[in-house]
Amino acid sequence: MTVRCATCALTAALVLALAPAIAHADDWVTVEYKGTVDETFIYQPSDPAAWQSTLHFAWDAREVFHLTGTDQVKSEGLQLTITGQQSSTYAPPNTNQNCSFSIVPRTPLPQGPLSPLHAVWRGTESVGGSAIMPITGSYAMSTNPTSTAPSCELPKNGGAGVVNQLPDAVAATFAEAEVAGVEAKLGGPTVTRRFDADGKTPDGRNIASLHATLTLSNSARKPSNSGATPPKSFTPARKQAKLNALDALKDTMQRALYPCGVGAGIGTALTAAGPVGLAVGGTMSALGTPLCLSYLKAIKAEADTVADPPKPGYRTAAKIKPVRAPAAKLPACPASAGAGSPGAVCAALQPAGQKLLRATRATEVAAIAIDTTISRETAALKAGNRKATALQDRTLTTLGRSFAARRRAEEAAAKRVALILRGAGLNVTLDPTTAAGALTALQNRLVAARLPAAKLTTALGAAPQVTAFDLLTALEG
Repeated sequence: MTVRCATCALTAALVLALAPAIAHADDWVTVEYKGTVDETFIYQPSDPAAWQSTLHFAWDAREVFHLTGTDQVKSEGLQLTITGQQSSTYAPPNTNQNCSFSIVPRTPLPQGPLSPLHAVWRGTESVGGSAIMPITGSYAMSTNPTSTAPSCELPKNGGAGVVNQLPDAVAATFAEAEVAGVEAKLGGPTVTRRFDADGKTPDGRNIASLHATLTLSNSARKPSNSGATPPKSFTPARKQAKLNALDALKDTMQRALYPCGVGAGIGTALTAAGPVGLAVGGTMSALGTPLCLSYLKAIKAEADTVADPPKPGYRTAAKIKPVRAPAAKLPACPASAGAGSPGAVCAALQPAGQKLLRATRATEVAAIAIDTTISRETAALKAGNRKATALQDRTLTTLGRSFAARRRAEEAAAKRVALILRGAGLNVTLDPTTAAGALTALQNRLVAARLPAAKLTTALGAAPQVTAFDLLTALEG
Protein backbone atom coordinates (compact mmCIF):
# COMPACT_ATOMS: atom_id res chain seq x y z
CA MET A 1 0.00 0.00 0.00
CA THR A 2 1.21 3.52 -0.75
CA VAL A 3 -0.34 6.46 1.09
CA ARG A 4 0.77 9.59 -0.74
CA CYS A 5 1.30 12.63 1.49
CA ALA A 6 2.06 16.22 0.50
CA THR A 7 3.50 18.00 3.54
CA CYS A 8 3.02 21.58 2.37
CA ALA A 9 0.25 22.37 4.88
CA LEU A 10 2.19 20.82 7.76
CA THR A 11 5.37 22.61 6.71
CA ALA A 12 3.58 25.96 6.61
CA ALA A 13 2.20 25.42 10.12
CA LEU A 14 5.54 24.33 11.54
CA VAL A 15 7.48 27.37 10.34
CA LEU A 16 4.89 29.97 11.41
CA ALA A 17 6.57 32.68 13.50
CA LEU A 18 5.10 34.97 16.16
CA ALA A 19 6.20 38.50 17.12
CA PRO A 20 9.97 39.08 16.96
CA ALA A 21 12.17 39.32 20.03
CA ILE A 22 14.14 42.42 20.97
CA ALA A 23 17.61 40.79 20.93
CA HIS A 24 19.74 40.83 17.79
CA ALA A 25 22.50 38.69 16.28
CA ASP A 26 24.17 38.21 12.92
CA ASP A 27 26.30 35.11 12.86
CA TRP A 28 26.37 31.37 12.36
CA VAL A 29 25.45 28.11 14.08
CA THR A 30 26.54 24.67 12.85
CA VAL A 31 24.75 21.45 13.84
CA GLU A 32 26.49 18.16 13.06
CA TYR A 33 25.15 14.66 13.72
CA LYS A 34 27.03 11.53 12.75
CA GLY A 35 27.20 7.92 13.83
CA THR A 36 26.75 4.25 13.06
CA VAL A 37 24.15 1.59 13.80
CA ASP A 38 24.96 -2.11 13.50
CA GLU A 39 22.41 -4.90 13.95
CA THR A 40 22.42 -8.68 13.62
CA PHE A 41 19.37 -10.95 13.75
CA ILE A 42 19.85 -14.72 14.06
CA TYR A 43 16.67 -16.76 13.81
CA GLN A 44 18.22 -19.85 15.45
CA PRO A 45 21.42 -19.09 17.42
CA SER A 46 22.14 -22.83 17.47
CA ASP A 47 22.07 -22.86 13.67
CA PRO A 48 22.87 -19.34 12.38
CA ALA A 49 22.92 -20.48 8.76
CA ALA A 50 19.15 -21.15 8.84
CA TRP A 51 18.38 -17.43 8.62
CA GLN A 52 20.33 -14.41 9.64
CA SER A 53 20.20 -10.72 8.76
CA THR A 54 22.68 -7.90 9.24
CA LEU A 55 22.63 -4.11 8.99
CA HIS A 56 25.41 -1.55 8.91
CA PHE A 57 24.19 2.03 8.72
CA ALA A 58 26.39 5.13 8.88
CA TRP A 59 25.47 8.78 8.53
CA ASP A 60 27.10 12.19 8.66
CA ALA A 61 24.77 15.21 8.59
CA ARG A 62 25.87 18.84 8.75
CA GLU A 63 23.86 22.03 8.39
CA VAL A 64 24.84 25.67 8.88
CA PHE A 65 22.26 28.16 10.08
CA HIS A 66 22.41 31.95 9.89
CA LEU A 67 21.04 33.88 12.87
CA THR A 68 19.74 37.17 11.54
CA GLY A 69 17.79 40.16 12.79
CA THR A 70 15.88 39.28 15.92
CA ASP A 71 15.14 35.57 16.34
CA GLN A 72 15.28 34.47 12.71
CA VAL A 73 17.13 31.25 11.78
CA LYS A 74 17.92 30.62 8.12
CA SER A 75 19.43 27.39 6.81
CA GLU A 76 22.39 27.73 4.49
CA GLY A 77 22.05 24.19 3.18
CA LEU A 78 22.12 20.57 4.37
CA GLN A 79 24.98 18.17 3.73
CA LEU A 80 23.94 14.56 4.32
CA THR A 81 26.02 11.44 3.71
CA ILE A 82 24.49 8.00 4.24
CA THR A 83 26.18 4.66 3.58
CA GLY A 84 25.26 1.15 4.59
CA GLN A 85 24.29 -2.37 3.70
CA GLN A 86 21.39 -4.58 4.78
CA SER A 87 21.23 -8.28 3.96
CA SER A 88 19.44 -11.51 4.78
CA THR A 89 20.61 -15.04 4.00
CA TYR A 90 18.71 -18.31 4.29
CA ALA A 91 19.66 -21.95 4.21
CA PRO A 92 18.19 -24.29 1.55
CA PRO A 93 15.43 -24.63 0.52
CA ASN A 94 14.77 -20.92 1.24
CA THR A 95 17.75 -19.42 -0.59
CA ASN A 96 15.35 -17.75 -3.03
CA GLN A 97 14.59 -15.29 -0.21
CA ASN A 98 18.21 -14.11 0.04
CA CYS A 99 18.34 -10.33 -0.15
CA SER A 100 20.95 -7.60 0.00
CA PHE A 101 20.92 -3.88 -0.79
CA SER A 102 23.02 -0.78 -0.26
CA ILE A 103 21.71 2.29 1.58
CA VAL A 104 22.17 5.84 0.28
CA PRO A 105 20.55 9.24 0.91
CA ARG A 106 17.05 9.59 -0.48
CA THR A 107 16.80 11.68 -3.62
CA PRO A 108 15.96 14.52 -3.46
CA LEU A 109 17.31 15.35 -0.02
CA PRO A 110 14.68 16.63 2.43
CA GLN A 111 14.99 20.35 3.02
CA GLY A 112 13.49 23.00 5.27
CA PRO A 113 11.26 21.77 8.12
CA LEU A 114 11.75 18.13 7.00
CA SER A 115 15.52 18.36 7.26
CA PRO A 116 16.94 16.05 9.96
CA LEU A 117 18.84 18.99 11.52
CA HIS A 118 17.53 22.20 13.06
CA ALA A 119 18.79 25.19 15.02
CA VAL A 120 16.51 26.92 17.51
CA TRP A 121 17.05 30.46 18.73
CA ARG A 122 14.50 32.67 20.45
CA GLY A 123 16.59 35.81 20.73
CA THR A 124 17.97 34.78 24.12
CA GLU A 125 21.42 33.92 25.48
CA SER A 126 21.23 30.28 24.42
CA VAL A 127 20.93 28.49 21.10
CA GLY A 128 19.76 24.93 20.58
CA GLY A 129 20.22 22.23 17.99
CA SER A 130 18.07 19.18 17.29
CA ALA A 131 18.66 16.16 15.11
CA ILE A 132 16.72 13.19 13.78
CA MET A 133 18.63 9.97 13.14
CA PRO A 134 18.23 9.66 9.33
CA ILE A 135 17.67 5.89 9.46
CA THR A 136 14.06 6.11 8.27
CA GLY A 137 12.83 6.01 4.70
CA SER A 138 12.20 9.75 4.79
CA TYR A 139 15.96 10.30 4.55
CA ALA A 140 17.49 7.01 3.33
CA MET A 141 16.68 4.64 0.48
CA SER A 142 17.93 1.31 -0.85
CA THR A 143 19.80 0.76 -4.08
CA ASN A 144 21.21 -2.16 -6.10
CA PRO A 145 19.00 -4.88 -4.54
CA THR A 146 19.99 -8.47 -5.25
CA SER A 147 16.36 -9.63 -5.26
CA THR A 148 13.13 -8.38 -6.81
CA ALA A 149 11.13 -9.36 -3.72
CA PRO A 150 9.09 -6.43 -2.28
CA SER A 151 10.82 -6.89 1.08
CA CYS A 152 14.25 -6.38 -0.52
CA GLU A 153 14.14 -2.61 -0.18
CA LEU A 154 14.09 0.19 2.37
CA PRO A 155 10.48 1.47 2.27
CA LYS A 156 9.82 5.21 2.41
CA ASN A 157 7.28 4.64 5.20
CA GLY A 158 9.62 2.36 7.13
CA GLY A 159 13.32 2.33 7.89
CA ALA A 160 16.54 0.35 7.96
CA GLY A 161 16.88 -2.37 10.56
CA VAL A 162 16.89 -6.14 11.02
CA VAL A 163 16.43 -6.83 14.74
CA ASN A 164 12.89 -7.49 15.92
CA GLN A 165 13.73 -6.48 19.49
CA LEU A 166 16.34 -3.96 20.60
CA PRO A 167 18.46 -5.29 23.50
CA ASP A 168 17.70 -3.62 26.84
CA ALA A 169 21.25 -2.24 26.94
CA VAL A 170 20.60 -0.38 23.67
CA ALA A 171 16.88 0.52 23.67
CA ALA A 172 16.95 3.58 25.93
CA THR A 173 20.01 5.13 24.27
CA PHE A 174 18.57 4.42 20.83
CA ALA A 175 15.32 6.18 21.75
CA GLU A 176 17.28 9.26 22.87
CA ALA A 177 19.38 9.22 19.70
CA GLU A 178 16.40 8.94 17.35
CA VAL A 179 15.39 12.52 18.17
CA ALA A 180 18.25 14.25 19.98
CA GLY A 181 18.83 17.77 21.21
CA VAL A 182 21.73 19.86 22.46
CA GLU A 183 22.02 23.41 23.84
CA ALA A 184 24.88 25.90 24.08
CA LYS A 185 25.51 29.48 25.12
CA LEU A 186 25.29 31.93 22.26
CA GLY A 187 28.90 32.69 21.28
CA GLY A 188 30.13 30.07 23.75
CA PRO A 189 32.20 26.90 23.30
CA THR A 190 31.25 23.92 21.15
CA VAL A 191 29.00 21.40 22.90
CA THR A 192 28.97 17.69 22.03
CA ARG A 193 26.50 15.04 23.13
CA ARG A 194 27.45 11.37 22.74
CA PHE A 195 25.35 8.23 22.35
CA ASP A 196 27.07 4.87 22.87
CA ALA A 197 25.43 1.49 23.50
CA ASP A 198 26.09 -2.18 22.72
CA GLY A 199 24.16 -5.28 23.69
CA LYS A 200 22.29 -8.45 22.80
CA THR A 201 19.00 -10.00 23.90
CA PRO A 202 19.20 -12.90 26.41
CA ASP A 203 18.26 -15.42 23.71
CA GLY A 204 21.10 -14.21 21.49
CA ARG A 205 18.80 -13.56 18.54
CA ASN A 206 19.17 -9.76 18.41
CA ILE A 207 22.48 -7.89 18.62
CA ALA A 208 22.74 -4.12 18.22
CA SER A 209 25.19 -1.28 18.70
CA LEU A 210 24.91 2.49 18.36
CA HIS A 211 27.66 5.09 18.41
CA ALA A 212 26.84 8.71 17.54
CA THR A 213 27.76 12.31 18.36
CA LEU A 214 25.67 15.46 18.12
CA THR A 215 27.69 18.68 18.02
CA LEU A 216 26.62 22.31 18.14
CA SER A 217 29.12 25.09 17.46
CA ASN A 218 28.44 28.79 17.01
CA SER A 219 30.20 32.13 16.77
CA ALA A 220 27.25 34.41 17.41
CA ARG A 221 27.70 37.27 19.81
CA LYS A 222 25.71 37.44 23.03
CA PRO A 223 22.49 39.44 22.56
CA SER A 224 21.20 42.07 24.92
CA ASN A 225 18.91 41.02 27.75
CA SER A 226 16.30 43.66 27.03
CA GLY A 227 12.81 42.62 26.09
CA ALA A 228 11.20 39.19 26.13
CA THR A 229 9.62 36.80 23.69
CA PRO A 230 6.06 35.51 23.76
CA PRO A 231 5.46 31.76 23.83
CA LYS A 232 6.45 30.31 20.47
CA SER A 233 3.91 28.50 18.30
CA PHE A 234 6.57 26.03 17.28
CA THR A 235 9.25 24.27 19.35
CA PRO A 236 11.48 21.28 18.48
CA ALA A 237 9.38 18.95 20.65
CA ARG A 238 6.13 20.23 19.13
CA LYS A 239 7.39 19.94 15.58
CA GLN A 240 8.82 16.47 16.18
CA ALA A 241 5.55 15.29 17.73
CA LYS A 242 3.71 16.38 14.57
CA LEU A 243 6.22 14.77 12.23
CA ASN A 244 6.15 11.55 14.29
CA ALA A 245 2.35 11.54 14.20
CA LEU A 246 2.33 12.08 10.43
CA ASP A 247 4.80 9.21 9.91
CA ALA A 248 2.84 6.94 12.27
CA LEU A 249 -0.46 7.87 10.63
CA LYS A 250 0.69 6.47 7.29
CA ASP A 251 1.84 3.21 8.91
CA THR A 252 -1.33 2.82 10.97
CA MET A 253 -3.53 3.42 7.93
CA GLN A 254 -1.69 0.64 6.13
CA ARG A 255 -1.98 -1.88 8.98
CA ALA A 256 -5.62 -0.96 9.61
CA LEU A 257 -6.63 -2.01 6.08
CA TYR A 258 -6.49 -5.67 7.14
CA PRO A 259 -8.78 -5.67 10.20
CA CYS A 260 -10.94 -2.60 9.39
CA GLY A 261 -11.14 -2.62 5.59
CA VAL A 262 -11.06 -6.31 4.70
CA GLY A 263 -12.35 -7.52 8.05
CA ALA A 264 -13.47 -11.12 8.30
CA GLY A 265 -12.49 -11.55 4.66
CA ILE A 266 -8.92 -12.17 5.81
CA GLY A 267 -10.00 -15.18 7.83
CA THR A 268 -12.19 -16.42 4.97
CA ALA A 269 -9.30 -16.16 2.51
CA LEU A 270 -6.95 -18.01 4.83
CA THR A 271 -9.53 -20.70 5.55
CA ALA A 272 -9.66 -21.48 1.85
CA ALA A 273 -5.90 -22.06 1.76
CA GLY A 274 -5.99 -25.67 2.93
CA PRO A 275 -5.63 -27.31 6.37
CA VAL A 276 -3.11 -24.81 7.76
CA GLY A 277 -5.20 -21.86 6.58
CA LEU A 278 -8.28 -23.44 8.12
CA ALA A 279 -6.43 -23.76 11.44
CA VAL A 280 -5.38 -20.10 11.60
CA GLY A 281 -8.26 -18.39 9.75
CA GLY A 282 -10.49 -18.28 12.81
CA THR A 283 -7.69 -16.82 14.92
CA MET A 284 -7.03 -14.01 12.41
CA SER A 285 -10.74 -13.22 12.19
CA ALA A 286 -11.06 -13.11 15.99
CA LEU A 287 -8.10 -10.74 16.27
CA GLY A 288 -9.57 -8.45 13.63
CA THR A 289 -12.25 -6.67 15.70
CA PRO A 290 -10.13 -5.60 18.69
CA LEU A 291 -7.22 -4.71 16.39
CA CYS A 292 -9.52 -2.55 14.27
CA LEU A 293 -10.89 -0.68 17.29
CA SER A 294 -7.35 0.07 18.49
CA TYR A 295 -6.21 1.23 15.05
CA LEU A 296 -9.22 3.53 14.67
CA LYS A 297 -8.42 5.27 17.96
CA ALA A 298 -4.74 5.56 17.05
CA ILE A 299 -5.49 7.01 13.60
CA LYS A 300 -7.85 9.60 15.10
CA ALA A 301 -5.26 10.62 17.72
CA GLU A 302 -2.46 10.81 15.15
CA ALA A 303 -4.57 12.89 12.74
CA ASP A 304 -5.65 15.20 15.57
CA THR A 305 -2.01 15.66 16.62
CA VAL A 306 -1.19 16.93 13.14
CA ALA A 307 -4.39 19.02 12.83
CA ASP A 308 -3.94 20.32 16.39
CA PRO A 309 -7.29 21.48 17.83
CA PRO A 310 -6.99 23.40 21.16
CA LYS A 311 -8.04 21.65 24.36
CA PRO A 312 -8.54 23.05 27.89
CA GLY A 313 -6.74 21.76 30.95
CA TYR A 314 -3.35 22.99 29.72
CA ARG A 315 -1.97 23.38 33.25
CA THR A 316 -2.01 19.58 33.64
CA ALA A 317 0.41 17.08 32.07
CA ALA A 318 -1.18 14.16 30.21
CA LYS A 319 -0.25 10.63 31.18
CA ILE A 320 -0.28 7.40 29.20
CA LYS A 321 -3.11 5.21 30.42
CA PRO A 322 -2.44 1.61 31.42
CA VAL A 323 -3.10 -0.94 28.68
CA ARG A 324 -5.93 -3.33 29.33
CA ALA A 325 -5.51 -7.08 28.79
CA PRO A 326 -6.32 -8.32 25.27
CA ALA A 327 -10.04 -8.74 24.60
CA ALA A 328 -9.62 -11.23 21.75
CA LYS A 329 -11.30 -14.57 22.43
CA LEU A 330 -9.54 -16.99 20.13
CA PRO A 331 -10.84 -20.36 18.95
CA ALA A 332 -9.10 -23.52 20.09
CA CYS A 333 -6.24 -24.78 17.93
CA PRO A 334 -6.25 -28.33 16.55
CA ALA A 335 -3.85 -30.76 18.13
CA SER A 336 -0.26 -30.40 16.98
CA ALA A 337 1.15 -33.17 14.82
CA GLY A 338 4.70 -31.87 14.73
CA ALA A 339 6.48 -28.80 13.40
CA GLY A 340 4.68 -27.20 10.45
CA SER A 341 1.40 -28.99 11.15
CA PRO A 342 -1.83 -26.92 11.26
CA GLY A 343 -2.00 -27.23 15.04
CA ALA A 344 1.62 -26.17 15.51
CA VAL A 345 1.22 -23.11 13.28
CA CYS A 346 -1.97 -22.12 15.09
CA ALA A 347 -0.31 -22.60 18.50
CA ALA A 348 2.53 -20.28 17.45
CA LEU A 349 0.22 -17.69 15.91
CA GLN A 350 -2.13 -17.20 18.84
CA PRO A 351 0.37 -15.83 21.41
CA ALA A 352 2.01 -13.78 18.66
CA GLY A 353 -1.39 -12.33 17.75
CA GLN A 354 -2.19 -11.48 21.36
CA LYS A 355 1.22 -9.79 21.67
CA LEU A 356 0.47 -7.74 18.57
CA LEU A 357 -2.85 -6.68 20.08
CA ARG A 358 -1.16 -5.59 23.32
CA ALA A 359 1.51 -3.70 21.41
CA THR A 360 -1.09 -1.99 19.23
CA ARG A 361 -3.04 -0.84 22.27
CA ALA A 362 0.15 0.41 23.91
CA THR A 363 0.87 2.57 20.85
CA GLU A 364 -2.76 3.71 20.76
CA VAL A 365 -2.80 5.07 24.33
CA ALA A 366 0.55 6.83 23.79
CA ALA A 367 -0.82 8.47 20.63
CA ILE A 368 -3.88 9.65 22.55
CA ALA A 369 -1.69 11.15 25.30
CA ILE A 370 0.36 13.05 22.70
CA ASP A 371 -2.83 14.26 20.98
CA THR A 372 -4.07 15.59 24.34
CA THR A 373 -0.73 17.30 25.03
CA ILE A 374 -0.49 18.97 21.63
CA SER A 375 -4.04 20.29 22.02
CA ARG A 376 -3.36 21.57 25.54
CA GLU A 377 -0.21 23.32 24.33
CA THR A 378 -2.22 25.03 21.58
CA ALA A 379 -4.67 26.30 24.20
CA ALA A 380 -1.80 27.45 26.43
CA LEU A 381 -0.26 29.34 23.50
CA LYS A 382 -3.56 31.05 22.74
CA ALA A 383 -3.81 32.06 26.40
CA GLY A 384 -0.21 33.36 26.39
CA ASN A 385 0.62 31.17 29.40
CA ARG A 386 4.38 30.56 29.19
CA LYS A 387 4.54 28.27 32.24
CA ALA A 388 1.78 25.98 30.92
CA THR A 389 3.33 26.00 27.43
CA ALA A 390 6.67 24.89 28.86
CA LEU A 391 4.96 22.11 30.86
CA GLN A 392 3.23 20.75 27.76
CA ASP A 393 6.45 21.00 25.75
CA ARG A 394 8.38 18.96 28.32
CA THR A 395 5.55 16.43 28.39
CA LEU A 396 5.74 16.09 24.59
CA THR A 397 9.42 15.17 24.82
CA THR A 398 8.76 12.49 27.43
CA LEU A 399 5.73 11.08 25.64
CA GLY A 400 7.58 11.13 22.32
CA ARG A 401 10.19 8.72 23.65
CA SER A 402 7.51 6.33 24.91
CA PHE A 403 5.62 6.58 21.63
CA ALA A 404 8.74 5.75 19.61
CA ALA A 405 9.57 2.73 21.79
CA ARG A 406 5.99 1.44 21.60
CA ARG A 407 5.90 1.83 17.82
CA ARG A 408 9.06 -0.29 17.57
CA ALA A 409 7.51 -2.95 19.79
CA GLU A 410 4.34 -2.94 17.66
CA GLU A 411 6.38 -3.27 14.48
CA ALA A 412 8.31 -6.21 15.93
CA ALA A 413 5.08 -7.94 17.00
CA ALA A 414 3.53 -7.42 13.55
CA LYS A 415 6.63 -8.82 11.87
CA ARG A 416 6.44 -11.88 14.11
CA VAL A 417 2.86 -12.57 12.98
CA ALA A 418 3.92 -12.08 9.35
CA LEU A 419 6.87 -14.44 9.86
CA ILE A 420 4.62 -17.21 11.15
CA LEU A 421 2.14 -16.80 8.29
CA ARG A 422 4.89 -16.57 5.69
CA GLY A 423 6.60 -19.65 7.08
CA ALA A 424 3.33 -21.57 6.69
CA GLY A 425 2.99 -20.42 3.08
CA LEU A 426 -0.05 -18.24 3.85
CA ASN A 427 -0.87 -14.73 2.66
CA VAL A 428 -3.74 -12.56 1.42
CA THR A 429 -3.22 -10.34 -1.63
CA LEU A 430 -5.88 -7.97 -2.95
CA ASP A 431 -6.01 -6.58 -6.49
CA PRO A 432 -6.24 -2.75 -6.86
CA THR A 433 -10.05 -2.73 -7.16
CA THR A 434 -10.61 -4.85 -4.05
CA ALA A 435 -7.92 -2.92 -2.15
CA ALA A 436 -9.63 0.38 -3.01
CA GLY A 437 -12.87 -1.04 -1.62
CA ALA A 438 -11.07 -1.96 1.59
CA LEU A 439 -9.73 1.59 1.88
CA THR A 440 -13.25 2.96 1.44
CA ALA A 441 -14.52 0.64 4.19
CA LEU A 442 -11.72 1.83 6.50
CA GLN A 443 -12.53 5.49 5.82
CA ASN A 444 -16.21 4.87 6.52
CA ARG A 445 -15.26 3.38 9.88
CA LEU A 446 -13.11 6.41 10.63
CA VAL A 447 -16.00 8.74 9.85
CA ALA A 448 -18.14 6.71 12.26
CA ALA A 449 -15.33 7.13 14.82
CA ARG A 450 -15.69 10.94 14.39
CA LEU A 451 -12.75 11.51 12.08
CA PRO A 452 -14.20 13.28 9.01
CA ALA A 453 -12.69 12.35 5.65
CA ALA A 454 -11.73 15.98 5.04
CA LYS A 455 -9.77 16.11 8.29
CA LEU A 456 -7.90 12.90 7.44
CA THR A 457 -7.02 14.32 4.02
CA THR A 458 -5.83 17.54 5.65
CA ALA A 459 -3.64 15.62 8.09
CA LEU A 460 -2.09 13.49 5.33
CA GLY A 461 -1.80 16.39 2.91
CA ALA A 462 -3.71 14.44 0.24
CA ALA A 463 -6.50 11.90 0.00
CA PRO A 464 -5.23 8.41 0.95
CA GLN A 465 -4.84 6.04 -1.98
CA VAL A 466 -4.09 2.34 -2.33
CA THR A 467 -3.03 0.48 -5.48
CA ALA A 468 -2.89 -3.07 -4.11
CA PHE A 469 -2.71 -4.78 -0.76
CA ASP A 470 -0.47 -7.56 0.57
CA LEU A 471 -1.21 -8.62 4.15
CA LEU A 472 2.32 -9.68 5.08
CA THR A 473 3.94 -6.59 3.55
CA ALA A 474 1.47 -4.39 5.46
CA LEU A 475 2.28 -6.17 8.73
CA GLU A 476 6.03 -5.94 8.16
CA GLY A 477 5.80 -2.18 7.52
